[in-house]
Parts: sequence; C-alpha cells; structure tokens
Amino acid sequence: MEPMMIDEKPTDSNNHGTTLSSYSVLCKSMIGSGIFSMACACSKFGIIPGVFALCVAAGITWLSLHVLSILALEYRSETPTFYSISEKIMPRARWVVDVALIINCFGAAIAYVITSGTLMSYAIIAMLNLDTATSTLKQNHIAMIVQAVMIIALAPLCMMKEISSTKIANMIGLTCLLFIVIVTFVYTDTAGAASEGSSLWYPANGLVALGSFPTFIFAFACQQNVFSVANELKNATKSRLSVICVSSTLTGFLVYVPMMVLPFLTYGRSVKSNYLYNLDTDGSVDVPVIIAFVFASLSVSISYVLQVQPVRRSIISLMYGSTVLTGQTEVKVRIGVVTGILLATYGLAVGIGDDLSLPINIAGLLGGNTMCFVMPFMLYLRRFGGLKWWRSPHETSDNKREPTQWFSVVVVCVLILCLSLYPLCMTGIVYEAVSK
Repeated sequence: MEPMMIDEKPTDSNNHGTTLSSYSVLCKSMIGSGIFSMACACSKFGIIPGVFALCVAAGITWLSLHVLSILALEYRSETPTFYSISEKIMPRARWVVDVALIINCFGAAIAYVITSGTLMSYAIIAMLNLDTATSTLKQNHIAMIVQAVMIIALAPLCMMKEISSTKIANMIGLTCLLFIVIVTFVYTDTAGAASEGSSLWYPANGLVALGSFPTFIFAFACQQNVFSVANELKNATKSRLSVICVSSTLTGFLVYVPMMVLPFLTYGRSVKSNYLYNLDTDGSVDVPVIIAFVFASLSVSISYVLQVQPVRRSIISLMYGSTVLTGQTEVKVRIGVVTGILLATYGLAVGIGDDLSLPINIAGLLGGNTMCFVMPFMLYLRRFGGLKWWRSPHETSDNKREPTQWFSVVVVCVLILCLSLYPLCMTGIVYEAVSK
C-alpha cells in the first residue's frame, strides 16, 4: 500500500497549534524527573561511553518521533491516537501498547513515590535538625510516612475520571525543575572526583553499563504525545513536524548532558541513583538544597497523578476490551483499579527503598523501549511495507515521488537494535541486582 500525499489537503482550519507550542508540549513531556537518574547511569558507563549512549538514545528517539509523525499525518483526518493507530494497523497487537504503557507508567510512579518520600524526609530532618542516628525514628521511617501521606492526599485526584487540564501542573513542575537545575550548577565541584582520574572516562563493568541504558530511554520518552501535537498543529506538514521533532530531541539532549556529567564529575562513582541524595550530608544541608528537595518532591508528586491515570485506563482496557463501562459499574471498577495501583506502588516503593535504578531500568526497557521505539517502527513497517515510496509533492521540482528504501532499511536496522536491547539490558539489570 502506498502512502497518501500527506501535504496535499490540509484539513485543519480549526487547529491553533503552532510550531513553538508543539515544541513545548514535547519538551515538557520529555524533560522531567528522569534527569535525577542520569548521573547514576553515567557512572556505570563512564563519561565517553555515557555521552555516546545518550547520543544513541537521542538518535533513536528522533527516528521514532519521525515515523510517528508520518503515521499521524497519514491518518490525520481520523484524529488518531497511539492506541487507535495500533488497533488499525496491528489489531492483534494492540494489547502490547496497553501492557507497555502500564509497565512504563507504573515503573515511573514507583520511582516518583520513592523520590518524593526520600527527598522530603531529608528536608524534614534538616529543617527540624533531627538526630536520626540516636533517635528511634530513622530516615527510612520518615520516608515511609511521607509516602503514605502523599498517596492518601493524591488519591482523590487519581480517582477522577478525567483530568481536564495539566497546564498549571506542568508550569509548577517545570519551575521546580528549573530551580533544581540551577542548584545543580551552583553545587557542582569537578575537583571532587579528580582523585579518580581517567577511570571516570570508561565503564567499570560493561555488563552493568548495558543494564543502565534503559535510563536514557526512560528520559527521552515523549512519543505518546506526537499524535496530539499533529492533531492540533495548524498547517501540519512533514517538514514542520520534522522541525518540532528535531528541536525537541536536541533540547532534551542539551539539557541532559550537563545534568548527567556535572554530578558525576562532582561525586564520581559514588553518585547515587538520584544525584540529589548526594547533597544530603548527615542532615547538614544548605537552605537552597532543602528547597530543592521540597521542590523535587512536589514535582514528582504532581507527575505521579499523571502516571496513575493512563495505567488505570490501560488496565481497564485489558480487562474489558472494547466494552464501555457506564454508571455505577464504571465508578466501582475505576475506584477499585486505582486503589490497587496506589497500594501496589506504595508497597513496592517501600520494599525497594531509595534506589531508583531498578524501577527506572525495568520501566525503560520493558515499557519505554516497547512503546517508544519498537512499536512505532513496527507500525511504520507494517503500514508501508518497508519497500514503498514516500515523497511530499512540494519537495521535488517535477512533482514525482522518489524512493526512500534507504529509510526503511534504517528503520529495520534500528528495530533490530531495539529488539536486541531486551536480552542485553535485562542481563545487565539482573547481574547488577544479584551483585549488590
């Protein structure tokens, strides 16, 4: 089957999205709490392989955004979503999207509960000048209490049928992250790891490094928003979406490089799974750092609600398929599913402790890699067969289509690489978990 001439008939007279607003949507969904774990991943790779791995993740992210843009324009008249496109092109595999989304968002939710509890406990200890060494109330006990309070406080929001707008939440979250970025630059001291010398440039263990690559996948995840961007963009064309995809990916890369390298150069191999943990020194913490702890806790708490919502919808979709629940049945199922999610994320967060590496790497590999990389490439190849032609009419002087078989070859090669990540990265994750 041959792709339609996407740029021929724009049907977006009611759309008001601009290139700038679309760029901001992708950047907001990409740049989030994942920045806290980048330095730890870099410590497993070393600086040179770490930056290279980040480049690879950024390149695959751009390619996946590009193929999803093509699909979004192909079906734009139907106002597509990730799920509707999957159901249309690969109906037997549509459940894969739900499962991948559940794993990705559920893992993120666990990481957010851990982060919120740990950082807020550090802030409370510092503000109240508590001596947890002699007190029966330890830091992990305070973290558990904070996590429980957070879950209870956010439960009503999580159980809402829909959250109509996230603009205010996004602005609060981005403001908090901006302050944290500033604190990171202020407290960077590259002389701190000077004693480790050239050993910081390369991985200490190649297998453990492979197990940390999903952290980069997790950090770049934003593919689920491509369809909403394309649906709202005025005069949507392949070239305009390409600019949006390239610029948002490049922005994420430029933000992640210093947030990954600077904490690593400051703390060396001892950098923790959330580098903000390193800023706590036996309860002796500067005021800006305490504020950063509070802001980070607030930011991930907001993000937690936004992760529970899609998990709930996907679980209900797997349970009831295309059946639309209504009335009291819908309310009971929604409350029951959300309650289970809240209890599960709290229990797993308490059981894991303060280590973010395991939930983020599992979520990034099984959820992020599947939903953000593997599925987009498979959908593209299934839709266009891998050997079809693609060219927008305005792109050639004689209005003829030119072969882009090379692009399909690239997609196939990258798909094979992404599929190989499952055994390679999982081996590294298991090896690291067993070795601790």
